[in-house]
Amino acid sequence: MSEVVTAALIGAVASIIVNVITVLSQRKNREKEEAVKEERLQNRLSSIEQKLDIHNGYAEKLGSISTDIAVIRNDIKTLYKLKGG
Repeated sequence: MSEVVTAALIGAVASIIVNVITVLSQRKNREKEEAVKEERLQNRLSSIEQKLDIHNGYAEKLGSISTDIAVIRNDIKTLYKLKGG
């Protein structure tokens, strides 16, 4: 009977050890995958920030261009009036 108990205990300990090793291995793999995802996310965020900076630059230039167009229109009206039109 003690041989059966000893065998059962050895089997239980072996099973626990295998489960612990499996869980640790899965955790390690999950951490690697999460690190890769985090790096991709940071790269994507940097790319979006660069595009946003470019877009904001165009928005500022567009405001300046609109002002310039208004000045040009006024100049054209003034020249047209001076010409006699």
